[in-house]
Amino acid sequence: MPVFSPWSVPKTRVRKWMWIGLAIVVVLQFYYVQEMIAAFVVLGVVFALLAGVGLLVFLADRASERTLGWGETGALAILRAAHRGVYFVGTLAAKRAAARGAQAWLNRTRLRHPRLGTAR
Repeated sequence: MPVFSPWSVPKTRVRKWMWIGLAIVVVLQFYYVQEMIAAFVVLGVVFALLAGVGLLVFLADRASERTLGWGETGALAILRAAHRGVYFVGTLAAKRAAARGAQAWLNRTRLRHPRLGTAR
């Protein structure tokens, strides 16, 4: 592997890169080039911001998708439990109403109407 040092590089190569560097410095002094570089930097920043916003929207969408899936499972379990509870209370109320109706029918005493003297 060759070792490069200032003495091992040919002078023509050094001069070539020196002229290229000098040309770059001269070109950068032009107003148009400075404006184009500034526009490139500004557009790069705007693109980076838009990409960041897009990434945040994408991540929020993915997170909400998982959250809604988890919430849907939990909500279905809650709805099933609520339905079972409502059904149980309705059945219990119907049984109690039926039992009260049977008791009232069996224990009903014949009352007379105070004015008519007849049974109700």
